[in-house]
Amino acid sequence: MQRVKLTKYNQKKVIAEAITVLKEGGLVIYPTETCYGIGADSTNQEAIDKLLTYKTKRQDKPISVAVTDAKMAAKYVHINKTAKNIYDNFLPGPITVVSKSKHKFARGVESSQGTQGIRIPDHSFVLNLVRAFKKPITATSANASYKKTPYTINDIFSNLSTKQKKMVGLIIDAGRLPKRKPSTIVDTTLDTVHILREGGLDLPYPKLFIAHALEDTEQFVEQLYEKLGTRLGKKTVVFLLQGDLGAGKTYFTKYLAKKLGVKDVVVSPTFTICCEYKGRIGRKPITLQHIDTYRLYAPSEIDALQPKEIFRAPNVVVIEWANKVSEYIEPYLRSAVVIKIRIAAPDEQTRHFEYEIEK
Repeated sequence: MQRVKLTKYNQKKVIAEAITVLKEGGLVIYPTETCYGIGADSTNQEAIDKLLTYKTKRQDKPISVAVTDAKMAAKYVHINKTAKNIYDNFLPGPITVVSKSKHKFARGVESSQGTQGIRIPDHSFVLNLVRAFKKPITATSANASYKKTPYTINDIFSNLSTKQKKMVGLIIDAGRLPKRKPSTIVDTTLDTVHILREGGLDLPYPKLFIAHALEDTEQFVEQLYEKLGTRLGKKTVVFLLQGDLGAGKTYFTKYLAKKLGVKDVVVSPTFTICCEYKGRIGRKPITLQHIDTYRLYAPSEIDALQPKEIFRAPNVVVIEWANKVSEYIEPYLRSAVVIKIRIAAPDEQTRHFEYEIEK
């Protein structure tokens, strides 16, 4: 294992050394604009097998790769109009673009669904390295799976076994990197943008949370709760839910009620239209209003629920089948924090939550 200090004067020499290791099927630790990554020839099966052993406990997670530009990416993945928009407007940068793969990578790189994450790092050394190598290299973080994000070489090696350390052929040490969030992961395979992981760059597209089991909905609620922060308990917070029958709208509300400290059993308000529950945000008492508009014939029927009281701050309001009344209640939403959520159920267990926080 060789370790070199990267400076602005020795980049060509370091790149030549890195290419030698990569061509031999070795692993290279290198700096990026987000954290230290570990590179391997993404088309070399021996190299990828070594990388997967190094990372440990991947559980079939795909591995993103770094390319120089959209032209190189197009050799390996299908770039549709949605992906092209990301490439043209946001790259290079801390974004991983997921597209349908052309299956030119070694086994273990792309996802089990046949998709591939592509990075164009905003880091001149990495771009020069990939350009000189003439093939994509892996762009996964250099830490072992589930260990701390590596901003220094010590962050990496303090959590590795002797066996893992011996797998690394070259360490390119650029000192302590600035602490930045990981790349934002966007899925463009369905001709629309879905944000699978939010990173340092906030994109103006709906976010997507995938719950692989109904119980994972609780993680989604936790994520939303964290994003809303101090707005909860100060402003009216309104969740507008849309989704087919059985998609999990009431299930979402049950977990939200649990997070809000509601002690009562949350039931579907299909026949009562509105259920009211007492809860707390911190020490502050709040009311959770759970509304189901499925049985309303006209949006104006919601007036019978005294909407001024329902939408009074700091109430939390959940509306199922929200599209039936969203335009009618718009005046009450102007001073509220509005979260639009569309729930899809591709199978009995999986739930896709596409969401936007408007204020």
